[in-house]
Amino acid sequence: MTTPPTTAPEPEKAKSIEELTTLTRHLRRQGKTVAWTNGFFEILHAGHIEFLLKAARLADVFIVGVNSDSSVLTAKGVGHPLASQSERVAVLAAVECIDYITVFAEPDCTHILQALQPDVYAKGLQHLHGGIDEGERSIIETQGGCIALIAGDERISTASIMERIRKGA
Repeated sequence: MTTPPTTAPEPEKAKSIEELTTLTRHLRRQGKTVAWTNGFFEILHAGHIEFLLKAARLADVFIVGVNSDSSVLTAKGVGHPLASQSERVAVLAAVECIDYITVFAEPDCTHILQALQPDVYAKGLQHLHGGIDEGERSIIETQGGCIALIAGDERISTASIMERIRKGA
């Protein structure tokens, strides 16, 4: 009898930035469009799924960036991330509309946007009022891409779920 592995294998959808850069160049030569989004995805919930489904419809290929454990800790503080980056990648890999996933440690994704040059940068509607990093905006606009703001149910969030858990609801 064999013992099961102690960690799950890396999902096939998980790629390095270098692999994705080569892949997106190839896709563009085929006339395909690329959409990108990124986030913490600490607890994958219905709001995330709604957003991801809408974002995936904006291009032929959909790539999701996941903040590394260290960048989530820096951004959110002690007690975060709620799930490790390998767990978050594994859960996202099961979402059919996502074609590829990458993990990044930087506080923003300007270097990724520069490398991948997505046609569409999908962001939640909460970023409408000045919430999009100006460096990221500049890269997208300079290369002829667009920023798509996607509306969702503002009542569904990781923070609201954590609050319900704390209250025992």
